[in-house]
Amino acid sequence: MMTLRQIRHFIAVAETGSISAAAQAVYISQSTLTLAIQQLEQEIGVTLFNRHAKGMSLTHQGHQFLRQAHLILATVDNAKRSLQQRSEEHTSELQSQP
Repeated sequence: MMTLRQIRHFIAVAETGSISAAAQAVYISQSTLTLAIQQLEQEIGVTLFNRHAKGMSLTHQGHQFLRQAHLILATVDNAKRSLQQRSEEHTSELQSQP
């Protein structure tokens, strides 16, 4: 099952073009990040990155997935914000009642 963590890790590698730079950015080891990307690719059944001596670059499918990954994280952030606002509104209503 794909996780938000895998999506965040994928975005980090896509944006840095490097496992080592992405691992530093998300505070995990290179081997853990490599495994997460491999598992993600296996789960969705496509190669997301071209691996070469100077780093990694997105495949066509990788670019498509990157667009969707950003939308997924934005949707999750919006859902969190919406729930927090409702919780704050509910709390202020309770406090203002006599």
